[in-house]
Amino acid sequence: GLASPSLESQAGFERIARLQRALESLPSVDGARVRSLATLLDPDPTIAITDIEPFLDHVPSSLADDPAWIARLREFPLTHGLFLSASGAAAAFYVPVAAGHSRDEFISDLESWIAENRDADFELRLTGPVAAEVMLGRAVLRDLLWLVPIMVAVIALLLFLSLRTLGGVVIPLAEVLMVLLWTLGAMGHLGVPITLVSTILPIVLMTMAGTDEVHLLERFQARLAAEPPDSSPEESVRQRRAMHGAIGDVGRPIVLTSLTTAIGFLSFLSASMEPIRQFGLFAAIGIVIAMLLSFSFVPALAMLLPASYFENPNRPEAAERRLLPHEKLLIRRPGAAALCGAAIVLVALPGLARLRVQDSWVDNFDPASALVSAERDFNAEFWGSYRFDITLHSDQLRFLQYHDGLTLMEKVRDTALAGPNVAGVESHLVPFEVVAKAIDEPAAMSALPHSVILRIVVLVWTVRDAIGLDQVLTWGGQSARARLYVNSADHLRGEALREYLERELPKVVEPFPVSYHLGGELAVASEVVGSIVSNQIRSIAWALLGVALLLWGTLRSAATAAAMIAPLAAALLFLFGAMGILDVSLGIATSMFSALALGVGVDFALHFHHAYERERRHGTGHEAALTASLRTSGRAIRWNATVLSLGFLVLTASALKPNHSLGVLLSAAIASCYTMTLLLLPSLLHRVR
Repeated sequence: GLASPSLESQAGFERIARLQRALESLPSVDGARVRSLATLLDPDPTIAITDIEPFLDHVPSSLADDPAWIARLREFPLTHGLFLSASGAAAAFYVPVAAGHSRDEFISDLESWIAENRDADFELRLTGPVAAEVMLGRAVLRDLLWLVPIMVAVIALLLFLSLRTLGGVVIPLAEVLMVLLWTLGAMGHLGVPITLVSTILPIVLMTMAGTDEVHLLERFQARLAAEPPDSSPEESVRQRRAMHGAIGDVGRPIVLTSLTTAIGFLSFLSASMEPIRQFGLFAAIGIVIAMLLSFSFVPALAMLLPASYFENPNRPEAAERRLLPHEKLLIRRPGAAALCGAAIVLVALPGLARLRVQDSWVDNFDPASALVSAERDFNAEFWGSYRFDITLHSDQLRFLQYHDGLTLMEKVRDTALAGPNVAGVESHLVPFEVVAKAIDEPAAMSALPHSVILRIVVLVWTVRDAIGLDQVLTWGGQSARARLYVNSADHLRGEALREYLERELPKVVEPFPVSYHLGGELAVASEVVGSIVSNQIRSIAWALLGVALLLWGTLRSAATAAAMIAPLAAALLFLFGAMGILDVSLGIATSMFSALALGVGVDFALHFHHAYERERRHGTGHEAALTASLRTSGRAIRWNATVLSLGFLVLTASALKPNHSLGVLLSAAIASCYTMTLLLLPSLLHRVR
């Protein structure tokens, strides 16, 4: 876009022409297809149609002295709203990427070109779908460069607060580093690229890969404390016994929680989009690698470090550890706690009916960013930066360039202009109507006789290359495209237009031997959003089924498996209901959290169940078993939830809305799963047993 106080002047028009020539020379730009006011042909009726030239090739030295020239320019159908704003203060260039060049290279060339061509009178700004996608990718990578160090610091602090020892920090962080090296290295060896989806993979693995070690090292500390240093001839023997005991205490739930988390990620394989499948696959691989390291690398490193790295002199014995107020309440009134959890879900359920799907590329950026500002101003001055295309096709040669085909395109254009949010339509009707006017036949194409249409066809094809006709009409006249420009486009506007066209176009096309399909940037963007959201909802079902089958097969009890799943299902119902109540839309980021949280959320129930069953097998009653479980595994579960929840909350420091939204929802999902586990599981386990 080019903006100034007024471009409808000799200096303004000449500036547009110079910029057009400069754009055409850029290596990553398809110069023959760059369109602007400088490419519009002047249908001067005083000269032969074969001799016409672009308007801006001969700008009058004084526009006031040539009113006919400015009148022809202003009457041109594409002048106001597509190439020139109604106010005359802005002009637009539509620049395509040259074949063989990447979008990132293309945007870089345009940014350099803008920097070289700036001046005090004319402001150049970059916007559009391609610019938004490339800049979003850059912003995500920039975010990661500073979010990763923050994440490391936050996780290290949380690990220290939970375990209170140096070893409790060093070992999980070392394991996370190993997981990242193996996972990202596997992606590199297999030639799997980093995409916008998989850029958050390091953050996800950093948060999740080391959480099992909270349970393992907590038990290791407890075992070391239970065996005084002078009770063993060698410190290494004491450490080895403590580690064997710790693995015996939590080894089984670590395996189960790792597998359920991996299943949550593997549910992404049901997605129709390759980047999402790749993210799910390699996240699952990373979690499995972390599980294997928990039984190999972690114990080995714990044996190499001195026992003092794991000993906390202020650590109370399990029997002496104080229960928190809410834990005491759970022990006394488990039934009331379960009813409270059910009531929370019931209150949120009406919000499910208010959930909607909505997303927008531009809304993912900081509202104060240059791209958002340029996009907002562009939509205020022009038809819009996003296109929704209607492509017509006929098996009859040249059908769409003769009378019936042009009549059909008129009907399509009129139908499209009546559609929701359509600001303007461009098609091959424009050059046909301009030529008709140049030969003094200004009527609509449908009103002209066949003989006149034939003459116009010949003249249009004479200047075919100059007007870029091949962008809207094929050489054989069998396919044509109508470009619908949508102002301030987003998913809801795109879907509203799609529904309208799918309802109205069949009525228009039916009498003609023509088929049609919908396309364009907005149609693709809306389809991507809808596909991702539906895939994520489907992933929840697959993940729930996979986790339920794994638990059923492992625990040998359908009722116990259902008890493990119940807190997770309640947490997800609550979150989706809360999203509806708070008007948080389902989009690319806000739908991904569910399958991510599903595999992790069941971890709390598994560790709690394992500790509870261990106590019950020793003949302990329900209340005593519940008390012992909360004093041992309860603390590790609480800190596990804290590390995960606060770790994901680091994403809210991102300037990008997708990362921010994903961080909030993942953190809320972890907190909800932990809360529902505490509220529902004690009563459920008692009833199941």
